[in-house]
Amino acid sequence: MNRVVLEGVPEARRVEAEELTDAWIGRPLLFLDLEQPVAELSKRSWVAAATARRVVPDTITVRVVARPPVALVVRADKGGELWTIDRGGSFTGPYTGRALSKSDDFVVLSGASDAASLAKGAAFLETLRVDDPALLARVSDVALVPEGFAVTDRIAQARLLFGPDAAEPRRAAPLWRAFLALRPELDRHALPLAEADLRFAGRIVLKAPGDAGHGKT
Repeated sequence: MNRVVLEGVPEARRVEAEELTDAWIGRPLLFLDLEQPVAELSKRSWVAAATARRVVPDTITVRVVARPPVALVVRADKGGELWTIDRGGSFTGPYTGRALSKSDDFVVLSGASDAASLAKGAAFLETLRVDDPALLARVSDVALVPEGFAVTDRIAQARLLFGPDAAEPRRAAPLWRAFLALRPELDRHALPLAEADLRFAGRIVLKAPGDAGHGKT
């Protein structure tokens, strides 16, 4: 056997996949163990599913279904390049500026300095996608801050602050909906708004542009 064909592997993960499959090269096709390398590949956080099949006379085709990207991150270690991450917070590859599908509209995630914080930000986005996709569609960027998550609602043109528990199911969405229900009243009274602190149960703290204080409830 002298050829391995990888299908569906993100370019940023190709070397990782090849490390598991290169051992097949130069060995008899019919006697190769396909299950163990495929099982190892399937354990990777960026892999949703993986299969392999023999193609006579000399090829193994590995087909991977990668987890879809959910956000963009600026990588300082890559000269400020934009990279996509999946729902587990794993990098899937550099962003080329071209949509991967018609529905692509990636959120920019900032303030994530390591794998754990990337996973935390991705988990917040995934929870929001499940709880209320319409709210996720309003997000332009999410910053991980000491207080939790700072979300920019591009339609309301406001920065929303959520606590660290916002990645848990049904935490952020009800608070966000409560703020949106209040927003028309603010507009009716011509009250300017730059930020809404939604970390507190039963209370929304509003901050006007230029307000460096604690805001108003």
